[in-house]
Amino acid sequence: MTAAQRDAVTHPEGPLLILAGAGTGKTTVITKRIAWLISTQRADPHEILALTFTEKAAAEMEERVDVLVPYGYLDIWLSTFHAFGDRVLREHALEAGLSPEVRVLSKAEQVVFLQQHLFELPLKRLRPLHDPARYLEALATVMSRAKDEAVTPEEFLALALAREAQAVSAPGDARLQGEAAMTRELAECYAAYHRLLREAKAVDFGGQILLTIWLLEQHPELLAAFRQRFRYILVDEFQDTNFAQFRLLQLLATPESSLTVVADDDQSIYKWRGAAISNVLKFLEHYHHARRVVLTENFRSSQPILDAAYRLIRCNDPDRLEVKEAIDKRLVARCAREAKEPQWEVFDTVSSEADWVARRIHSEVEAGRRAPGDFAILVRTNRDADLFLRALNVCGLPWQFSGTTGLFAREEIKMLISCLRTLADPEDSLSSYHVLSSSLYGCAMPDLLACLAQASRANTSLRQVLEHASEGRAGEANGRGKGGTVGPGVSDQARLVIVRFLDDVRRLQDASRTHSPGQLLYRWLTDTGWLKRHAALEGAEDGDQLQSVAKFFDHLFRFEGLGGNRLPELMRSLELLQALGESAAQEPDGACADRVNVLTIHKAKGLEFPVVFLVGLAQGRFPTKLRRDAIELPEPLIKDILPSGDYHLQEERRLFYVGMTRAKEELYLTAAYDYGGKTLRKVSQFVLEALGLETPAPPAKAPSARERLSRAKPPAPSPAKPIRMRLPEPLRLDAHGLDDYVTCPLKFRYSHVLRLPIMRHHLVIYGAALHKAVEQLFRRRLQGQEMSEAELLQVFEHAWSSEGFLTREHETLRLAQGRDALKRFYLEQQQRPEQPTLIEEKFSIPLDDLVLVGRWDRVDRRGEEAVIIDYKSSVVTEQAEADQRVKRSLQMQVYALAWTLIHGRPPSRLELRFLETGLTGQATFTDEDLEKTKERIREVARGIRTLEFPPQPSEHSCRWCAYQTICPYALT
Repeated sequence: MTAAQRDAVTHPEGPLLILAGAGTGKTTVITKRIAWLISTQRADPHEILALTFTEKAAAEMEERVDVLVPYGYLDIWLSTFHAFGDRVLREHALEAGLSPEVRVLSKAEQVVFLQQHLFELPLKRLRPLHDPARYLEALATVMSRAKDEAVTPEEFLALALAREAQAVSAPGDARLQGEAAMTRELAECYAAYHRLLREAKAVDFGGQILLTIWLLEQHPELLAAFRQRFRYILVDEFQDTNFAQFRLLQLLATPESSLTVVADDDQSIYKWRGAAISNVLKFLEHYHHARRVVLTENFRSSQPILDAAYRLIRCNDPDRLEVKEAIDKRLVARCAREAKEPQWEVFDTVSSEADWVARRIHSEVEAGRRAPGDFAILVRTNRDADLFLRALNVCGLPWQFSGTTGLFAREEIKMLISCLRTLADPEDSLSSYHVLSSSLYGCAMPDLLACLAQASRANTSLRQVLEHASEGRAGEANGRGKGGTVGPGVSDQARLVIVRFLDDVRRLQDASRTHSPGQLLYRWLTDTGWLKRHAALEGAEDGDQLQSVAKFFDHLFRFEGLGGNRLPELMRSLELLQALGESAAQEPDGACADRVNVLTIHKAKGLEFPVVFLVGLAQGRFPTKLRRDAIELPEPLIKDILPSGDYHLQEERRLFYVGMTRAKEELYLTAAYDYGGKTLRKVSQFVLEALGLETPAPPAKAPSARERLSRAKPPAPSPAKPIRMRLPEPLRLDAHGLDDYVTCPLKFRYSHVLRLPIMRHHLVIYGAALHKAVEQLFRRRLQGQEMSEAELLQVFEHAWSSEGFLTREHETLRLAQGRDALKRFYLEQQQRPEQPTLIEEKFSIPLDDLVLVGRWDRVDRRGEEAVIIDYKSSVVTEQAEADQRVKRSLQMQVYALAWTLIHGRPPSRLELRFLETGLTGQATFTDEDLEKTKERIREVARGIRTLEFPPQPSEHSCRWCAYQTICPYALT
């Protein structure tokens, strides 16, 4: 570590602001500070709260802490802001007035929720009857922005009343009248939206923070408990916090608390989603005794790249912290890299620009000097990437596009949506055509086109033509078959495909009365063998398709839980999202080592690459023009302090700065004059600022028609490559994954590598609902509260799902059985109350070169004695069998090993409690037992690392395997 890094890591007590420039090792500082606090015994792990902004960043931080804390730890609260709020609200659901199983709405689900309740909202001008859904996305945005500013419904309404009073005093002022009316409509809509969410037992992302603030403000005893617990709080990317998130931090950390925030005002690029750069200045005001540590030693980029980036960002003076606080933030390169100046290239046309970039990468890869993953092409917006992707394809270069090109835009997802449309509307010819021509059926195109042509000539649906074709009734010479319906002549092979398609559709339509859309779609993929075929293939594109399908099913199941568990409702939701351009974006796993990385700059934040191409650098494209929201949050509700300069231009400049500082060795800046518009473009002012150039004179040529037309051409698919599974290091394994591999390595591949979608089994639904009810009873007891039997059953019923049951009668009987089991459990707890020490406690322990992770259901400690307890819903009636189940359970062996590694001694015993019968199985594990468990874990890790996933079929394991319908080795 550098002296400044060491100073930040070992800061003893009190507030600390770490100003960390790009590439100065801020994540290293945060994780080493956490490890230092634990290793020096200044804090127990559960007394540390670390907050960041993305799940990926939180996971990376957790992985680094795993390596730095060699003896493991229990339950550091290391998460995103929203995950922290979610955990607080679930653990204190009673005080928050929420269900423990509160549903969190994504942005897409928020829009769907508003659509479902559109006519329950007090809207007039924002719900035009000729197009009622016109402002749905804008309404969702303004509701989220209000929550980012910690605006309560009462505060919004107070502003509306104040504006109405102003309007009354100036009856002739049309602007005031319109402003007052709009504010009143928004305020009433905001209040109604809050009410509807509460009634639906739902919360959106902004609500996770706003409700947590409300909870802590209304319950001082809870706030005091959290302040006492979290003695050390650390926040990454503090410059990207919004007002509500900073307000939450101010509640948790008093001006004297040990709050450490890491920030770089020059990398604040999320103003559009509510980030308040002024929070950094407000931090220094609120925590006026805070120490400041400035990190300026850069371990990523060469000095010429850093100098150019610094030249650029200085154009944001005097609104930068460097000027306001009189500090030196100029970055100094500490890596021994060849000092290459950033290279600037300008082209006549964007096609020439894209071709040059692709050829440059190709020449380096072909010469063996670099791998494809060494390169990143950074674009300002998603639409800027298309020509570059095509150019990469022409050169035969594999690529990964990590912008927000959506899930819905992928061919396999279009196929699935067409399947759903075909079931919902048999006369939808386009969807039937898409399904038949897709990889589900692969119907010969000449036959299919003949059917389409005859449907068009007869003015009928493709479905009617297919029915006749399936019966082998070819058209007569006059082109008409029986009843005047055209019956095309098709090949025997095509007729068999059509018969199979129609049979599948009829069967699934019949099943739609009792099955959800997700269940229908899953049956379609398994019955046609699509999942089985793709799971057996090794191509990268097949792996990508399976990942996309799994994500689509995740979305599908969530929409079903939102009320769209029947085809008509679900189709309305999907059509709304597609109409609004909702992409259900594919989130990349990060930089890809064997493909050229094409990213938006926002998605490149936190990443680094040896060679970076910043492309499309023309004025009007980067910086973009300011686009205001369709509905803006009233200015008095916005707490951010805007800079003296052009805040949009400054944000765009910071984004350009972030793009430049992703480069480690080489940086290329490229632009073109002709992007297919009516006028030629000028070079971006940011290029001139960074490199100190004068504007190059544009060539005397008009924009070409070819350029305008080329933008409409869809990008070709990335060249097929074999799957190269990239295992994270250190490898993280839990009891579930270990058990899957031991049971059948191929099952592990299906579940943890390919992540194939599955339908949840009714046993899983039943067990999870029972488990949630038991968990909540003990959580309440830990908080000094008792749950009534009615409340216990309510938690169980709210956690219930109708998936996987054989019939409605089966589900009804199972639900009653669960209620009976919980009533018996509740009676036992009333007669012999038990006080657990830990509930759902997470652990993370390094073991050799892997990390063992998981959570204990329940731990009871009495002095040095510890009992680990897990609850099961399976039926066990004999005590000997119950005891054997504990002894044989790999899960319980892992739990015992984890406890031993952390505490230095094994638990006194482990128990499995069977809720159905009331039996308790018990066992202890010796040191010899635990050594065998260690070796078993090592064997599994070796198999995973060498990508050994052989099938291991058996009648018992195959019977209960979720993948039996697609596995070619299944014995059932």
